Amino acid sequence: MKAICLCGSFRFYAEMVDLSTVLQARGIICEWPTFGPRRDPQAMTPDEAKEAITRHLERMDRADLIVVFNRDGYLGNSVVMEIGYAYARRKPIYVLAPIQDLFLMSLVTAVVSLEDLLHLARR
Repeated sequence: MKAICLCGSFRFYAEMVDLSTVLQARGIICEWPTFGPRRDPQAMTPDEAKEAITRHLERMDRADLIVVFNRDGYLGNSVVMEIGYAYARRKPIYVLAPIQDLFLMSLVTAVVSLEDLLHLARR
């Protein structure tokens, strides 16, 4: 079983938690970004934001594959950075929807459905 790290905009946080719950119910190790001590990422201090992203990059390092939760193709700035980080760390990167930017999409391993994702994680 492979470990997954979810990346995505905080605007999709509730949906990422739901996906993580589904994956974990099927025995798949799944981590995702967390808010840290504050519930609103916009209210974080610069030090809190740095700590939050550092913890998330560490989660990415532990994962076997990266899944970008990009409903409707949306990526925020932090997610773009995470894709670059994952690529530099030679992690397979899967997205739920195609990315419009050709250069960024070229770093992606594949566009996957939930069923594809479950199959990949079980390998």
